[in-house]
Amino acid sequence: MAKPKTAVVLIHGIGEQRPMDTLWGFVRAAWTHDAQLVHPTRNEVWSKPELVTGSFELRRITTREASYGDKRRFDFFEFYWAHRMQGHTLGGLLRWTMKLFLRAPSQVPKGLFLAWGFGVGLLVAAAVLAILAWQGDLMASLGIPRWIVISAPLILAAGSFILHAVILPQAGDAARYLSPEPNNVAIRQQIREDGVSLIEKLTASGEYDRIVVAGHSLGSVIAHDLLNFAWNRLDRSKMSAIHAAESAAMEALSALEAAARELVDASPADRPARRTAYRNAQRLYHKTLARGEVPLWIVSDLVTIGSPLSKAALLIGHDAEDLQARIARREIPSSPPVLEGKKGNRRFSYPPANKVRRPHHGAVFGPTVWTNLYHPHRLIWFGDIVSGPLRQLFGPAVLDVRLPIGKPPGFRHLDYWKNPDAEPVHPTIVALRRALNLRARDTDEALWGEAAGKDEIVADTEMQGD
Repeated sequence: MAKPKTAVVLIHGIGEQRPMDTLWGFVRAAWTHDAQLVHPTRNEVWSKPELVTGSFELRRITTREASYGDKRRFDFFEFYWAHRMQGHTLGGLLRWTMKLFLRAPSQVPKGLFLAWGFGVGLLVAAAVLAILAWQGDLMASLGIPRWIVISAPLILAAGSFILHAVILPQAGDAARYLSPEPNNVAIRQQIREDGVSLIEKLTASGEYDRIVVAGHSLGSVIAHDLLNFAWNRLDRSKMSAIHAAESAAMEALSALEAAARELVDASPADRPARRTAYRNAQRLYHKTLARGEVPLWIVSDLVTIGSPLSKAALLIGHDAEDLQARIARREIPSSPPVLEGKKGNRRFSYPPANKVRRPHHGAVFGPTVWTNLYHPHRLIWFGDIVSGPLRQLFGPAVLDVRLPIGKPPGFRHLDYWKNPDAEPVHPTIVALRRALNLRARDTDEALWGEAAGKDEIVADTEMQGD
């Protein structure tokens, strides 16, 4: 029997992406130039037919055996969804934009107040220009300088061109996926069906005992959804069977729930240590679900990269209160999963008093470790305003890794796996490799060293040359 492999699924972000363009650069950073994983003389990869999704546009990138660790092979896949996002409308984008910016200041998170104010200013400026262009004579009669009235149509025309040629093809993806309006529902459904099918087919193939899912930008939102819906579709009878009394899965689940209680109840000072203990317990629990000829769940990691989930209170919920209510209702999964029951014995499995239980439908981050990479931002344009920390919104078991803005400062949203062959290795590349954990380290301490015990990991020059 062939040795099991690891599947790495990359989900691309917004824009008119071409199939495989994103994946090749990602593979160079995650595999080809990682001397801690593969020796430079054995880092070849091969492009093979991608028979899982059936798309003739996609390829499976496969590797040799790794040089270190358990010397396994890896298959890299791209979950490509851009072809589903055709026919963006200006009206849909404007409705989504108005929903984001036309809200009370109290509903805007502190870190986004400057960007929100800038966006409101642009909307007001556009409205003023429109009035000047359409009611030029009236505006002139009110004393508006004539050069302003005359220039308004020209500025509007230039803005319209930029809006249609540049902004709509990019932001239109986010507007449609994040807006459950009737004309978007079918597209959202198809993207999710495609992604869940990919996860299920990789699991059923028998070739893999581990899947790592990485999502960049809007792809991280899609990744979060896919794992949730794939978890919801697991066979309940098989889930109950694997958690038989005194089984390895049941023992690991009980230990994981105990770690979750300790994490949720921990003081701020104790929380990093409790987070590490919970994430280590997640890995042990995952192994029990990934065993057997037909494994139940093999997705071990979610890595969100430059994720707009940091703005979920605006993008997904109506506000922060609404988002937390939806998490509490188990509509949106958190890490750790929502605990229920009596205070001293809260669980995310049921029936809560039984010795034989199974995790509830919102518990995908029981066996799946969630790591989030982000660049902070300054003055909107420097760093990555799209991204941000997630643990305050999605639970204390999410490990946030803050990456450097770098010098000279610039927009970093597309730089998460840039220049992977540079010497010394940039901290951003080191952090990406550790988050993916292709070497399958069993503990956060082994992955991140002393930094694992900190509230947030800061990728700095200490990570160079890892």
